[in-house]
Amino acid sequence: MPAICSYILTPTTKEEVVVNTPLPVSKHAKHWIHLTADNEENLSLLFSKHNIHPLTIEDILNPNSRIKLEIFPNYIFFIFKGFHYEKNLLTQKNFNFILTPNQIISLTLDYRNSIGDMIENWKSNQKILSRGYEFIVHKILDVETDHTLLIAQKIEERIEHFEEQIFTNTKTLDISNVYSLRASLLSIKKGMIQNKEVLEDLEKIKNSFFSDDADAFFRDVKDHSIRILEMVESNIESISSALEAHIAISTRKTNDIMKTLTIMTAIMLPMSLVAGIFGMNFTVMPWLSWEFGFHLSIAIMGLLGVMMMFYFKIKKWF
Repeated sequence: MPAICSYILTPTTKEEVVVNTPLPVSKHAKHWIHLTADNEENLSLLFSKHNIHPLTIEDILNPNSRIKLEIFPNYIFFIFKGFHYEKNLLTQKNFNFILTPNQIISLTLDYRNSIGDMIENWKSNQKILSRGYEFIVHKILDVETDHTLLIAQKIEERIEHFEEQIFTNTKTLDISNVYSLRASLLSIKKGMIQNKEVLEDLEKIKNSFFSDDADAFFRDVKDHSIRILEMVESNIESISSALEAHIAISTRKTNDIMKTLTIMTAIMLPMSLVAGIFGMNFTVMPWLSWEFGFHLSIAIMGLLGVMMMFYFKIKKWF
């Protein structure tokens, strides 16, 4: 497979483009061009006739580029962040979009299911492009936002399981997983805040590139982003509360253990005193040669233990 995988999609055709084929430019036809590139040379070759700024290419090739929207004289460039969650590991993936008056160019550094599925099922999706390429943008953003919502719900289920483990005093609780969930939620929160800002910026420039019919659809994506933020914020608070509860329960258990050991030590202390007194190596000692001396010392120690326990019970120390 070549280093760059390109597709030109129109309301009637889907064409795979080889690496050295220039991107089409048309003043009238609407195009959606999707690129999967991994180096600057390929992007520079394909954008040579589109007057794409080098800094845009640099942002595209940097997987850690900040989510943003930039306006250039001949196009608009913006980045949208998607998320992938597998085996308790959250990964962030940028979606890059270049908007010109008659075409949209989407760029990713690797395969993305949301875009790949649209291309594979282009016969059923090509009508979307005929309504306006803003609906292609909406479709991708909507699928990725809904996918992020599913990730947030999956994490929420794991948090509920964690809370159940805390209050059932399970011994299999792994705190490191909880902090991993919290880090994932914070990453989603940061990304969705930036995504919401991009959507707000798109709304401001919609008159130049988007039709009024698309307003409601982009507001829907924004609403979903806000819902995700509210869910993530709630889950972060739940994790914090659960951790506080876990620490409180652990501290209480430790205190109970220490109290029990302290009481046992306090009860044994007078017994040890009696045993120490009668264990001294003096020749002359009361009851040393008495045949019931051992039994008397045991009785005294037992009585002292009972008295200590009775005293602790009155004080409600256990």
